[in-house]
Order: sequence, then structure tokens, then C-alpha cells
Amino acid sequence: MITIDGVEYTEEELTDDAKQRVRRIAAHREQLLEAIMRQQELEQLITFQAQLIKQTMEPPKADEEFIAEHDINLVDE
Repeated sequence: MITIDGVEYTEEELTDDAKQRVRRIAAHREQLLEAIMRQQELEQLITFQAQLIKQTMEPPKADEEFIAEHDINLVDE
């Protein structure tokens, strides 16, 4: 059920209070995982926003450079 300092305790060995605490530990672990995932998501959003700022601060590219960079074909069909 739970291991503390290398000692494994089964559900049968635990008191009702200890069982409740095990459930709280599991809930805290779940909250921690959610917080880590949220942190990663926020870091990605921050990076995305920073890239948008960087793009707006760069001088505009010449049409020919943009066309070459994005491999655009302007031939009429």
C-alpha cells in the first residue's frame, strides 16, 4: 500500500487514520503532477509569446527573400 523509509505497509496493517493519510498523499501527488504539467504548459506559452515579440521586432523581409525562404512558386498555371 505504501512504503516509508524502505518499510512497506499493507492496507491491513494501517489504522483508519493512516489509510486516510495515504489517500491524502495520493491526492497531493496527483496535484503535484498537475502542477508540473501546468508549469510546462506555461513555459511553452511564454516561449511562444516571446517569439511573437521577437518576430514583430525584426525588420520586414524583402518579398524575394520571403518567397525563397518559404519555397513559394509564383508561376501562373
